[in-house]
Amino acid sequence: MGRSSGSSRRTQGILGGRSEQVVRRVLDAAIIELAHSGYHGFRMDVVASRAAVNKTTIYRRWPSRAALITALVDRMRAPLRATPLPDTGQLERDLVEAFARRFTFGRRTEGRAWARLLEERYHPEVEAIIGAAVAERRDEWRSMVTRGIARKEVPPRTDVQLVFDLVRAIVDSRRTSRELDTSWLTVAVRTVIAGARAGVLVRGRDTRSR
Repeated sequence: MGRSSGSSRRTQGILGGRSEQVVRRVLDAAIIELAHSGYHGFRMDVVASRAAVNKTTIYRRWPSRAALITALVDRMRAPLRATPLPDTGQLERDLVEAFARRFTFGRRTEGRAWARLLEERYHPEVEAIIGAAVAERRDEWRSMVTRGIARKEVPPRTDVQLVFDLVRAIVDSRRTSRELDTSWLTVAVRTVIAGARAGVLVRGRDTRSR
């Protein structure tokens, strides 16, 4: 009984005071290592060195690589939940603003780390860590187009995922640029919406001769 209480106090001690600073340093170091090395190349000793802590300090709180990266994903999800994707009442404005945010996020360390996880999502361990977060964000993105369908800005049965795939492909064709070309982004969004309005992005569109 006494041993259990002592263990609980030690665990609580890790979370408070100076230890909170240690946790922050470890997470900051881990996000850099993830962005640089990805999941499979992720090394706890590199994180420990960058955070200036012993590996035992890390393993005491995060007993595995998966546990630490799960904590990073939770950290990255927090600001996204605090700032929902735009809902301006106009599909074009929603998509332009959402893709502008995506561009900005992708240039940050967190964005590069997230991209590495997406690249390795085929691995069951990575999928277990990010699957729920990906699904949650995907639903939020999809809701922008479904609202546009409800407002009759684009036809019913418009392929929502294809809308995003086409805009992303056009925008990413200039991804080497260090600055976002907002005029190019606007052209991309308008072009895709125009195609959707013409009915070419409708799911199951029958193209057979009649």
